[in-house]
Amino acid sequence: MTKALISTHGLRKTYGKRNNKFDALRGITIDINKGETVAIVGKSGSGKSTLMHLLALLDKPTKGEITLDSQPTAKLKARRLNAIRNKEFGFVFQSFFMNSNDTVLNNVILPLKIAGVSSRERRRRAIAALKTVELDDKRNNKANNLSGGQKQRVCIARAIVNDPKVIFADEPTGNLDSATGEKIISLLFRLNREKGITLIIVTHDLELANKCERQINIKDGHIVSDSTTDTELSDNVDDDTDNWEDEEADTQKFAGDNNIDGMLDHQPHITHIDIDKEEEE
Repeated sequence: MTKALISTHGLRKTYGKRNNKFDALRGITIDINKGETVAIVGKSGSGKSTLMHLLALLDKPTKGEITLDSQPTAKLKARRLNAIRNKEFGFVFQSFFMNSNDTVLNNVILPLKIAGVSSRERRRRAIAALKTVELDDKRNNKANNLSGGQKQRVCIARAIVNDPKVIFADEPTGNLDSATGEKIISLLFRLNREKGITLIIVTHDLELANKCERQINIKDGHIVSDSTTDTELSDNVDDDTDNWEDEEADTQKFAGDNNIDGMLDHQPHITHIDIDKEEEE
């Protein structure tokens, strides 16, 4: 039996208290294997983005367990969580979360700077990542001079620069036209095939979801179907659903954890690190 890379058991997430209380997730149990391509599908407010935030260790569940490589994550200290999110996970979101006035190269270098990689090595790795997404020739351009598709490719380069095990992509083509979006998706799947990166895509686009090996459908905080089982699970859905937006996952508690908080909430804020600043010991 293949050992799961990420597992959850009885995952629940509740926001608010008393009259403002709502249950974003209501008992999610899944296993995601290394190298899988997984689409988490659902309408706005279904819980799909909340689930992604928990899988990516950007937030903590109210109840339940998340394991990574069979290791429980609940008691991991902040330093270890930061290292996992920085080195083992890559993030691609609908909004680009780039420093528009900085160069393409410096935007890609950011995770390496956070990881404490030496100046020469981070430059080498960032250029290699840009070559992977065919943007090496734009390395010295300001990010605000790029097209939408080019910006998303820069974000993918930034996501892969630390050679992650998993890429989390939340509506990665939402701000792109269909032709450009298709190129971005082809690039993500190529990275999955060639580098063995596990790809977890959150989307409401069924056409995109069907490109993945596996589709997990979320409704009202429950998994209603999972293509790996070919079983409809909708009978388990509670009737007491709430009208809420899953985009409200509370990532604020992680602000400053790894200096990429601007890329992790759904607001266009970037914490900028001056790449040219003298190296710290």
